[in-house]
Amino acid sequence: MKFSRYLIWNFLKMFLIVVCGAILIFVVIDFVGNIKTWLARDMKLVGDYYLSYLPYIIYLITPVALFISVLASVGNMARHLEMSAMQSSGQSPFKTLLPIFFLGILMSIGSYEMSEHWLPDANHRRFEIMETNAQKRKNPRIKEKQDFTFIDSDRCSWFFKYYSGTNKAGRNVVLLIRDHGRLVERYDVRSIRWHEPDSLTGYWVFDNGYRRVFRKDGSVEVFPVRNKNMNGKVSTHPNDLINERQLADEMDSKMVKARIDVLRRSGEETRAMETALQFKYSAHWMNLIVLLIGAALCHRYSRSGGLSQKFGVGLLLVFSYYILERIGLKMGENGALSPFWAAWNSHFIYGSLALVMLYRSFRL
Repeated sequence: MKFSRYLIWNFLKMFLIVVCGAILIFVVIDFVGNIKTWLARDMKLVGDYYLSYLPYIIYLITPVALFISVLASVGNMARHLEMSAMQSSGQSPFKTLLPIFFLGILMSIGSYEMSEHWLPDANHRRFEIMETNAQKRKNPRIKEKQDFTFIDSDRCSWFFKYYSGTNKAGRNVVLLIRDHGRLVERYDVRSIRWHEPDSLTGYWVFDNGYRRVFRKDGSVEVFPVRNKNMNGKVSTHPNDLINERQLADEMDSKMVKARIDVLRRSGEETRAMETALQFKYSAHWMNLIVLLIGAALCHRYSRSGGLSQKFGVGLLLVFSYYILERIGLKMGENGALSPFWAAWNSHFIYGSLALVMLYRSFRL
């Protein structure tokens, strides 16, 4: 028990040092890269930006920080024969490293929880702060659309000449309402707007147009439309037309699923979002897999290969893991791989490699 506490303390101490150092380097590089932007902005906004950026930085650097930490802490203990002493006392290498493996599982779970509860809001705030600056050209955020169709369900179909996501208003709109496939109503209006009495409720208001009712006997009735409340008529929300959160990094898994459903109903491509959804489920296992690779490399003292050599081999494996993961995601977005295999392929490969490396190192 004392050795386990000692092992965990050494690991966590090194992990915190690496994370703090990496955050500092990350922030300095990003600040220098955007120095022209920040000179024209209020410093409070700059502080808000990096405060919102912090969760994503931690999420991004955690796998590498885990690898360096396990290599530095366990590798240093192995070099001083502390690991060998524990194994000489009759304790298996697996049992000796069990606290580290348990920490890796906790880190993976924590990473998932962070991506579901903290990251979406923090990333959304970060993107909004940078929206009006140079980065807007790199990742333009759609605020308005022209000449498009949106199919809400089998019941409602929309045709827009123009729609503004900022004002939540549209011009020259046609709405078709069906009942079991039969057209029952048609609205042709010059303007629509979203009315939101409070944060929980809202509805569309149609103005300056006509409503046509199609009877079963084939007759058609026409009624003028003036400030008509559509509450209960249609369930379409402004976020269905133009979502304020347009990137998967700004959404949790439930939001991504809802966005996929909206895109499917409107006939738009969903491969990128489906791949992003699978990635949200798979990405967190990288923490555990990288930690297993590091433990396999360094837990046993070897005169033939020093710690620096193991560090180089490990870094090569970790960065190739990152590269393969990114290649898989791009292939998923382009349709070369299914979303599932695009997101999980690299984890299966390097997870298997980590288990083989651990097995061989335990058998030696």
